[in-house]
Amino acid sequence: KNIRKELYLLKLSDNFDVPIACSNDIYFLDNSMYEAHDTLNCISQGTNIDDTNRLKTNKECYFKDSLNMHNTFIDKPEAITNTINIAKRCSFILEEKKPNLPNISSGAKNDEISMLKTLAEKGLLNRLGVRSFDDSKNLNLSVYKDRIKFELKVISDMGYSGYFLIVSDFIRWAKKKLIPVGPGRGSGAGSIVAWALNITNLDPIKYGLLFERFLNPERVSLPDFDIDFCTFRRDEVIAYVRDKYGKENVAHIITFGSLKPKAAIRDVGRVLGINYGTVDSLAKTIPNILVGNPNLNELYETNLTMQTMIKGNEELERLFEISVKLEGLNRNASTHAAGLVISNSPIKNDVPLYYDLEAHIPATQFSMKYIEKVGLIKFDFLGVETLTILDKA
Repeated sequence: KNIRKELYLLKLSDNFDVPIACSNDIYFLDNSMYEAHDTLNCISQGTNIDDTNRLKTNKECYFKDSLNMHNTFIDKPEAITNTINIAKRCSFILEEKKPNLPNISSGAKNDEISMLKTLAEKGLLNRLGVRSFDDSKNLNLSVYKDRIKFELKVISDMGYSGYFLIVSDFIRWAKKKLIPVGPGRGSGAGSIVAWALNITNLDPIKYGLLFERFLNPERVSLPDFDIDFCTFRRDEVIAYVRDKYGKENVAHIITFGSLKPKAAIRDVGRVLGINYGTVDSLAKTIPNILVGNPNLNELYETNLTMQTMIKGNEELERLFEISVKLEGLNRNASTHAAGLVISNSPIKNDVPLYYDLEAHIPATQFSMKYIEKVGLIKFDFLGVETLTILDKA
């Protein structure tokens, strides 16, 4: 079947004068990793190694070196040359971008700075219960006036006026809809602008909280408010954001679950069909809390109970050998528990998207570590059951 396919492709190349190129699908590093990769496939599919109906990978799908590929295509040297030429033409470096926030005001970005200043100063006066900062009844007003002036300058200079306006907008909407919102926590609670905009609900000056822990001109970092919502009504806020900024401009953030030592032992044991009690006993020789993040080989060297169980037991020796090869690899893809990206243009133009059949919103295929580098900013929409309980009570 493969020979017929190969001859057909060569015929097409000749008939239409289209150059041929060769390649080899790569799913694992070398042929010694085939069994481990096959086991990982079983973990992904929820099957075991003896299942004849499961999907399998060809044993040849490993990273072959140049000599191996030259020998394989010795009768078609031009295919090797063309492959190298394609690789040379595909040279690409992803450049870092500045934050790509939606413009919440109808005009230019400078309008956002003015809008934030107006809303923050008005909100602070409301919080303090005065009509102006020149109110002589309260001598401490100068402290608040100086603080908000300083914060607004830092925020505008760093280009994050829009960020504060966006967060303020969806929190204000949530409170209007009587959706429970947390009072604020983390370093964001140190911002008096956040307090003035009703993002947080505590006075940072009264409690001696520092704004510099949240935003600092000397340490360029993106702002990150931890916003807590009622667990059951959190999705309403996300739906509001998607409607306001466009469904294509909002996405979850992907996360990857990796195989830790204990999980690797349990998963591989299940796939190999080893007695559950035996696998469970072996897994329990690994402490729940590991100091220094040791790998399986390091754990084995210092764990006499584990050594006693594995040595001389062919079944467990095979399990351990495969587990060592799989340890640290990605086990599954999921979405960040709270993070949401909001952009001013379709996110698919910046990063590829991942679609989970059970989710209504796509996720970025770049994890949180990398989305910021391409100009996307994360907003946290945390579901907190405590708020739900308090609301019901």
